[in-house]
Amino acid sequence: MTEEVPKVRETGRFLFVGVGHAGGVLISHLPKRVPEFEYAAVDTDRKSLSSLPFERKILLGEICTHGLGTGGNPELATSSLEEENEELYSLFQGVDVLILVAGLGGGTGSVIGSALAEMAREAGAIVLSALVRPLEAEGNSRAALADSAVVSYREHSDGVFMFPLEVLKSAEDSSMLLPRLLKRCGMEIGRSLGGLAVLLRTGWLLPMTIQDVVQTLQRADSYCRLVATSAEGDHRVSQSLDKLFTHPLIDKGSLLAHSGGVLVGVLCGPQTPLSELETISLEIRRVLRSDAEWKLGIGQDERFGRHIALVVMVAEKWSEATVPLEAVQTEEPGSEDQESEKEKELIQSEIDLAAPSKGRFKDSAPTIIAGTDLDTPTFIRKGIRLSFQRKKEGV
Repeated sequence: MTEEVPKVRETGRFLFVGVGHAGGVLISHLPKRVPEFEYAAVDTDRKSLSSLPFERKILLGEICTHGLGTGGNPELATSSLEEENEELYSLFQGVDVLILVAGLGGGTGSVIGSALAEMAREAGAIVLSALVRPLEAEGNSRAALADSAVVSYREHSDGVFMFPLEVLKSAEDSSMLLPRLLKRCGMEIGRSLGGLAVLLRTGWLLPMTIQDVVQTLQRADSYCRLVATSAEGDHRVSQSLDKLFTHPLIDKGSLLAHSGGVLVGVLCGPQTPLSELETISLEIRRVLRSDAEWKLGIGQDERFGRHIALVVMVAEKWSEATVPLEAVQTEEPGSEDQESEKEKELIQSEIDLAAPSKGRFKDSAPTIIAGTDLDTPTFIRKGIRLSFQRKKEGV
């Protein structure tokens, strides 16, 4: 009897919306790759919209911009939103999950995108925003507009994926022409977004849901990096892992090694042996902090064949989980033992603390400032002794 391959799971309505020129281009490849989801584009530039392969394309600000875009002017973008557009108001009706994709620094992606996030949440949708930060060479005004937009997106989204072009640029040849650089960066971001779409669609052996994604983003203070790698053939596991551990979006593995929260989706074909999945889990665990919170999901789909793909969310920041009220232990009144226990004081005693191993990153250049290796924890550099031992009563 042959094993049954997990079917593509039933999902709610997922809608990808590209906002502005960059947002539309970045998801233009997804309808063919993941046709199960819906796609749309919103822009103030008629020519840019006309080149996109989506059935739903909404032109905003036709009166105030004449379909020529905002030219990076946030006031024009705001005016475009104020024009009546019934199609825009109906876009989010009945949508369960909205993934907004936008390039920051211009008027449309920065201003209109965050307004769409607010509208979608008011309509009851879960909103994830994938944002591309501009290059430093693009100037202070675009950087300032991008920073302001990030604050607004965070306020109106359930979570934000960040794609800094400056980080992606560091992995490319400095002599590369700008159009080719932007294309290469766009391909990398598009691959990550495609990985997210496939991750949300696939049937799971070890489950991972949209709620896992949202909760990880929320505990990451709404900031996560999103990376997708893949490989096929006899060395597919080692190749996909090497691509992950050297990926520029996670600072060539450094962000992964220091993050407090990581979500890993493994996508593969139904004939993938268990040993390969165990190797992926083991190698990723070796890189992570010992106290990092992480979750592994494994999805299988016959369309992957001999491919293995890794879709990884890495938190830039991480907050402690909220302790449920019922989990807090209350003291029994009148207990003298408990009172005396609380009065015990901490005293200093030495704990043997060796310098931590850098693991996979042992060959990386240390961060040296004024002759000090900042990669070494402060308590080790300064010889501070830590203690957990309690003072005995009466001492």
